[in-house]
Amino acid sequence: MTPPLLRQPGPTTRASTTPRGRAAGARWAGAALLGVAVSLGGPTPPASASNYNSNVESTQSNPWNEELRNDVGVVEKLNSPLPLDLVFTDEDGNDVTLGSFFEDGRPVILNIGYYRCPTVCGLVLKKLSDTLGDTGLDMGEDYIVLNMTIDPDETPEHAKQVRDDAFSFLKENGVTPNPQGWRFLTADAATIEAVTTATGYHYFYIAPQNEYGHPAVLVLATGDGTINRYLQGTAYDARTLRLSIVETSEGKAGSLLDQAFLTCFRYDPDANNYTATAKFIMMIAGVVTMLTLGGGMGVLFAYERRRRALLETDTTGPTDTETR
Repeated sequence: MTPPLLRQPGPTTRASTTPRGRAAGARWAGAALLGVAVSLGGPTPPASASNYNSNVESTQSNPWNEELRNDVGVVEKLNSPLPLDLVFTDEDGNDVTLGSFFEDGRPVILNIGYYRCPTVCGLVLKKLSDTLGDTGLDMGEDYIVLNMTIDPDETPEHAKQVRDDAFSFLKENGVTPNPQGWRFLTADAATIEAVTTATGYHYFYIAPQNEYGHPAVLVLATGDGTINRYLQGTAYDARTLRLSIVETSEGKAGSLLDQAFLTCFRYDPDANNYTATAKFIMMIAGVVTMLTLGGGMGVLFAYERRRRALLETDTTGPTDTETR
């Protein structure tokens, strides 16, 4: 059964007395545990569902089968541009272009999902809020986060309610929310299709439950709107997220130590973290080899000096003091 506070239709999805802070976190986590089977395919699927994906009309019926579930995911489109001319509606009901968030050249983190999601979206929101506070970077200064919905029926009121939850999570971690650094957007179906196509984000609409099957992923774009990194899953390592932001910022964020680290390590999507480059491994191996050879030569030279000193002592005979 879908939690009523999360799934009531219309703009008043949650009551105005919705608890914040830890209570909100418990609600999101509980909803995620109750509904995660929908996204991962746990219970017996319904007889039919309608696809709502890029290039597929929402009214088209398709059987919910293993093939359809396998279509949920991300086809990474690294180095591809985002359609910056797309127009969204922000949490305050204002029309904004996607490009307006890139005007200052800061990296942008796209978190695509939907606001009334009873499953993984709430978990992602909580984990992302927790991790952003541990990166040591300033939201709104070093990067911007954009939450985007895949549900064209959602409204700015839905976006605003989820924003309040996210800001409560930030405050729990001692982070002062920056309303300009984390934005929550809604859009019509055409705009949603354009942005999900551009990012390779594949999902579908499950009509009987009025829910969406979708992946959990963060898309990081450079200051000019070029896709640079995908972080998939519902949990994020603070160091990995920090380095991903620093790398995507092209040197505008982070420290010299971060930059030095990035010359020797590269992001491994399979391991979902940074691993040493072949060049760095060869460099370390070369240093170890040189130290080993140098140490060995040092021992040999020391031994040779000692041997020669002993030989010289033997050939000179006893000293005058010894003969007395």
